[in-house]
Amino acid sequence: MLISVPEREMIFSVQNALARSDIQLTVSDRTIEFTTSAPEELVRRLATESSLTDFQLKSVHVLVTDESSPLEFRMFRDVKTLYQYRSSTSSDDIAECLSARRVESHYQPIVDLGNGQIHGFEALARGIRSDQSVISPLELFKFADDNDAVFFLDRLTRETAIRTAAQLRLQGRIFINFMPNAIYDPTQCLKTTFATAQEMNFDPSRIVFEVIETERVGDMDHLSYIFDYYRHHGFKVALDDVGSGYSGLNTLIDLKPDIIKIDREIISGIDQNSMKQSIFCGLANAANKHQITVVAEGIETAEELEFVTANGADLGQGYYFAKPAKDPIRSL
Repeated sequence: MLISVPEREMIFSVQNALARSDIQLTVSDRTIEFTTSAPEELVRRLATESSLTDFQLKSVHVLVTDESSPLEFRMFRDVKTLYQYRSSTSSDDIAECLSARRVESHYQPIVDLGNGQIHGFEALARGIRSDQSVISPLELFKFADDNDAVFFLDRLTRETAIRTAAQLRLQGRIFINFMPNAIYDPTQCLKTTFATAQEMNFDPSRIVFEVIETERVGDMDHLSYIFDYYRHHGFKVALDDVGSGYSGLNTLIDLKPDIIKIDREIISGIDQNSMKQSIFCGLANAANKHQITVVAEGIETAEELEFVTANGADLGQGYYFAKPAKDPIRSL
């Protein structure tokens, strides 16, 4: 096996990671050569356990060869970076996780800023690997998106959120994320949602469908249809990350959600940033005039809380109150 490293300083990081495997290394200027009976396993471990950054992982190239075969030019088509090996490892882990349906819901409280009581909880999906380490929601949904598994993951996380909330006897509204695309079918979603709620004796009117990644839909008329369909069947709908990317005033006007969640990037340091203050106040004022509930996301300081409370936020969410947890706090 050959490992090519672009900088001599990175040689030591790779050497240290390989040293734990007790194999004989031949090190030259910028290459490491060694023989092992389990090359793929070793390289995957190197990719996931080394101290190299993502940028460095992308610049370290690996060629797995048969010791008995001479080195030929055609073999270099099989060269991969450590980053590719790590991504492949992660994909295998996620595929196995979803196949085994090892998905948990963690809940973060959403607080009524008027009385300081917990209004409800946002359900956040976490994948669990076979070694019990956690797969982030970002990794889960990216894998699902890349592998045409969004429908499966959407249903799995939604049913898990309802079942777990019922088992924990959480009170208030439960905000459940969904990631619509151009062929998202709300009728199927509600069919399985009602079935799970009935199975768990959970009042479905407590569910808030929170759309994430609005820009994926493309067709705003289709998303508006989804929102109208849910509202017609008694559900509240929320628009996430308002103020960032595509989720601005135009989206607010087109969709007319029941609830908007103003993006954490706007909330962070808002007490010291006049531009963020102007954006927040504009969104909050527009929402308040149309009886749309405003949630300030990502509150981390008392100063941020004070500003958003005084300027139109109805609800607040963020580490200032509590982090997401499998068994969340019930009161502040």
